[in-house]
Amino acid sequence: MYEYENNYDFKVNLLGVHKKDVRDYNIKPRKDEYVFSDDVTLVCGISDSEVVYEAAKDFIDYLYVSMGISAALRKEKAEGRKDIIISYADDLTTGNGYMGYRITVGDKGIKIEGHDERGIAQALYYMEDLMNIRKAPYLKKGVTERKALFTPRITQSPFGINEYPDEAFRLIAHRGLDAIDLWLQDPYTDKRGYYIDVRLICERAKKYGIDVYIQLYAAHSAHPDDEGAQEFYDNLYGNLFKVCPDIKGITLIGEANQFASRDPAVGKTPYAKNFEDNIPTGKTSPGWWPCRDYPAWVSMIKRAVEKYSKKAEIVFCTYNWGYAPEEERIRLINSLPDGIAIMATWDMFHKYKLGNSTEDVCDYTLSFEGPGEYFKSEAAAAKARGLKVYSISNTLGRTWDFGVIPYEPMPEQWIKRYKAMIRANEEYGLKGLLENIHYGFYPSFIADIEKQAFFTEVKPLEEVLREVLIRDYGEENLKNVKRATENFSRAIRHYVPTNEDQYGAYRIGPAYPLWSGIMEGLPSTIPEQGRMPSYPHAMFGNGIYFGVYTPDTEGKNSLPGVRIFDEIKSTKKMLELFEKGIKSLEECEKKNKALTELIDLAKFMKNTVITALNVKRHYILKQRLSVCGTKEKAEEIIKEIEKIVLSERENVLDTIPLVKRNSRLGWEPSMEYTTDEKGLKWKLKQLDYELKVKIPTYRKANRL
Repeated sequence: MYEYENNYDFKVNLLGVHKKDVRDYNIKPRKDEYVFSDDVTLVCGISDSEVVYEAAKDFIDYLYVSMGISAALRKEKAEGRKDIIISYADDLTTGNGYMGYRITVGDKGIKIEGHDERGIAQALYYMEDLMNIRKAPYLKKGVTERKALFTPRITQSPFGINEYPDEAFRLIAHRGLDAIDLWLQDPYTDKRGYYIDVRLICERAKKYGIDVYIQLYAAHSAHPDDEGAQEFYDNLYGNLFKVCPDIKGITLIGEANQFASRDPAVGKTPYAKNFEDNIPTGKTSPGWWPCRDYPAWVSMIKRAVEKYSKKAEIVFCTYNWGYAPEEERIRLINSLPDGIAIMATWDMFHKYKLGNSTEDVCDYTLSFEGPGEYFKSEAAAAKARGLKVYSISNTLGRTWDFGVIPYEPMPEQWIKRYKAMIRANEEYGLKGLLENIHYGFYPSFIADIEKQAFFTEVKPLEEVLREVLIRDYGEENLKNVKRATENFSRAIRHYVPTNEDQYGAYRIGPAYPLWSGIMEGLPSTIPEQGRMPSYPHAMFGNGIYFGVYTPDTEGKNSLPGVRIFDEIKSTKKMLELFEKGIKSLEECEKKNKALTELIDLAKFMKNTVITALNVKRHYILKQRLSVCGTKEKAEEIIKEIEKIVLSERENVLDTIPLVKRNSRLGWEPSMEYTTDEKGLKWKLKQLDYELKVKIPTYRKANRL
């Protein structure tokens, strides 16, 4: 009998940073292993480092909670006790060894040496990782030396928008991440208009070796040519640094900053102003074009920031205009001020063939491991300029492929991306990563693989995958689980990352509606364009998905009427591979809690694919009904529409137990719950309206 969870129970579960009772007492130590016992002491002479102190306390907590070992923390060595000696090392502190460490495991103790305080913390976390794999408090004797490959690695909280209990920082630090990203209007107000104490967040994050980057969602309305513009930006950023002097960096992004450019190629800001007599001008808002006055604007902000902080970093994100001609984008990069970082998206704007159609990666996706031509062109230009190269990488286990799941269980595909990013580090000097945006991350075996990938020396990732699958699902299930993840990894390569899909069925899953009564446009009788009611405290709520399947005719892809048939074929293949993977998981004889959760996650994703298929088929039938020509053909089409609606109803009913068992399914931080039991029952109500009202109305009209 399954236990059901209440909404947000997953947040309570996240409070347990260390898993209880990981130790398997049947596992005996080998001759080449050091054994932790109750007489172990962490000897830490680095008394002035809060980061080391917090990590040391965390390690003691881990030994007790996960391994049943009681350890002590001392400033000096004690006679008769096994010691873990913590110190800095001169040979590690020179050169580029950020977050580096050396672990020496001997017969009588362990020596941990760090390049810096964050390196020491990572050494302690890494020992936890090794013992979790071993399922016993044993470490192999010898020397291990590692350092971070990327910095910063920026994330947001797994608990929700700007929700940062200490456990959030601990979960972030355990995965080798070293920064968070806050979306603010000012030092006391977040993007939603809620009160936030940024100074306190900075101080608390610092204790865990985590920096704070800021995206300022405020009107950057002063043009560099305006009188008093420098004073305007001095005040805008000065207030931020006066309150929060420890801010590590500022990220400038077109759509957030709404810069009032005077480039003749663009229109006004915001986008809604680009209409005359209710007719579009044909010009885009400055936030979506590499405007020629951006360099002067960035220089002015750079001077403003440097007035208050010499160490703060300026990160200029080019995400919004990746579709612009390459020469325009490179011209902009070549004219930006020195000493900033360029953040280019890893995978977006990539074009590829799908059957007879051309498709475009419209938003973040795992279906293409990358990098795209857009990233390569801008990274090469930034490297040639001597600017730091960063990327929006979406590497912590989630992209926009599925909007309301905790992570995408496609390790083989993730590994392809990680290897490509390691090559980009070598080829383009890629250093910094924005690992996710407001959808946050969730602790998973995918995030654990990534951690090992992004610290050198990199262990073979296929070996890491094998270890974490055995750790989580049991060695007896390894063959079946591996076969399943291989099918899931193949499945995601058949995913179609179009706007109508990523902002449609895939954004909220089986709660996505099917409106039969919409042929062209949106009837005024459907509130909020057919979207379900949203939670009042949500940042975006129901505002970041289309209430009705809306074909994209912006010229980035082939015409919808051509490509939709290639997309259906690809989506059917995706569904087939999901079903194969789920079958492999269900054939496992011994199912622990982790395996049951993986099965439910895969089923939720499969049901989302079914909804995406039904939405496309439903759309085609609606178009055919509007030009069918005869009553006989109309009646056949109405029957097909009814069959799809009934099929989708069964799909929704099949999804309800999944979200009741796992409160993280159906939730996303900026939307809150869209696809919980309440959201799915809304969908049933919507489908019943179709079956009881709209479809009978069609039949009545057809028989007149």
